[in-house]
Formats: sequence, C-alpha cells, structure tokens
Amino acid sequence: MLDVHSSPLELQKAITDLRQGQGRSAEFLTLKKEIKIFQNKRLEKTYQDLLDDKGMRLACRFFLDQLYCTHDVSTRDHQVERVLPKLDKLLPGGAVDVVRKVVYMDYLAEKMDDEISFLINDKEWFSDKSLQEKTYINAFRQHGQLAAREEQIHLVREVGESLRKLMRLPFLRPLLRMTRGAAQKADLEDFHDFLSQGLDAFAALERPTLFFQLIQEREFSILEGIRHGTLTKFP
Repeated sequence: MLDVHSSPLELQKAITDLRQGQGRSAEFLTLKKEIKIFQNKRLEKTYQDLLDDKGMRLACRFFLDQLYCTHDVSTRDHQVERVLPKLDKLLPGGAVDVVRKVVYMDYLAEKMDDEISFLINDKEWFSDKSLQEKTYINAFRQHGQLAAREEQIHLVREVGESLRKLMRLPFLRPLLRMTRGAAQKADLEDFHDFLSQGLDAFAALERPTLFFQLIQEREFSILEGIRHGTLTKFP
C-alpha cells in the first residue's frame, strides 16, 4: 500500500501505471479524461479571481496547467522516473524535498481520479452535461476518502511554501537557466521546464499567505459541503 512514506520512485511508477490505464477499458480512459477536464474547469471557475490577480496569476496557472492539468504529461513522467534515483546529486536538498512532495501529491490526485471515475456511469456522464456537476458531487461523496482529500489540500500549501523557500537560494534560478541546454541534451527538458516554471511562478507570488489561505478556505468549505450533503453546486 503506497502512502506518504513510500519512495518517490515507487509513487511515480504507480502514477505512470494509472495514467497509462493498465487493465482499463478505452471507455473508462475516455471518461477519466473528461472528468479531469471537468475538474480543471471547476478549479478555473472557483479561482477566477486569483487568475485575474496579477500577483497571483502565475502561481494559480502553475497548479492548473502543471499539476491538475488535462494534457498528456507522459514524457515528463518518464523523465521524472529517470531522474528520481539521481535527484540528491542533481539538486539541493530543498528542491529535492519539493519534488518528493509534488510526486506524492500527483499520486494522490491520480489515484482518486481513477477511483471516482469507477463510480460514474459513462453513459450518464456524456448524455446530459447539465447533470455532470451533480453526478460528480454524488460520486465524490460516495467515494469518501475525505482524510486523503484534506491531506491533498494541505499539500498544496506545503508545495507552494517550499517553492517560496527555494527563492531564498540566489543561485538556483540562474543555475536552472544555465543547465537548460544540458537538460535538452539529456532528454530531460520537460522535467527541467516544470521546475523552472514552478520557481518562476512562486517567485512572482506577491501575497503568498493570502493565496494559500484562500485556497484552503474554499477547498475545505467544498469538502465540508460534500461531507454533510449540503453542496449542490461548486462555487
């Protein structure tokens, strides 16, 4: 059973297996992809004010476009698997810690997406888009695992705060710029871009305390609504 204490390499291999859909039908994978798109749109709607805020936009987009994304990240997954065993030699300790947290957060999200997809009937999902929100909320409630959801919300803050702390290392961003060519030659460009974009996004975050406070408050409010059966529509 994988958990927060599992090795990042074990977690990343599990992520790859889940995304590749080993043993899953084509219909299931299509449904899961559509559910991810639904979730991404939900997050954009919930955090539109953060996306409109110049000082929060990049950090918000990093989560939406790189962590809770809908595009194919199989190349990055493969590169992460290759680099994880060598991570301690390639990056300073703080950066290694961030990558480990991100891998675990990614695993939690992918695992729960997989499990929720099993609880949704694909014919019902595609037949009436106006009912998708209600269907998703009902599946979320049926799935339970609210402690894991709470952990996921806390991880968003931990990852963001860790990236902020890395900004105190004056050499790190120049180092990433200098090593871009080497990353391209080593076929690690996607992984390198992921790190660089994360650092740039959180370096531009003007009000980090407020940013994470808003995310936690909204997501915990949604979670409580689902827990008590009072949520009928996402904010």
